[in-house]
Amino acid sequence: MHDKKDNTHHTRAGLTVRACVIRDGTQGISLSMGERVLGEWTDNRVTRLLLTDDLKVSICGGDGNRIYLFSVPGKRISGEQLSETEVVITFEMN
Repeated sequence: MHDKKDNTHHTRAGLTVRACVIRDGTQGISLSMGERVLGEWTDNRVTRLLLTDDLKVSICGGDGNRIYLFSVPGKRISGEQLSETEVVITFEMN
């Protein structure tokens, strides 16, 4: 009996989430991979980000309460809290 080889190619990527002034000059959230901005949205309530134990990003307001919970597609590999306003999540996709 022969074992089947897994011919699936996994792509590993890092996604950066930032609470910052976005390109239109308003306070908001920015999603990027490397230097490429993938998306942004305005939300002046956002003041900080927290990396969760299950490698998601809790996007919080000034009162510390969660406004959004952000997750990446695929398998989350690792995450790093770079500052109160910046988190990087490394993940794999098929």
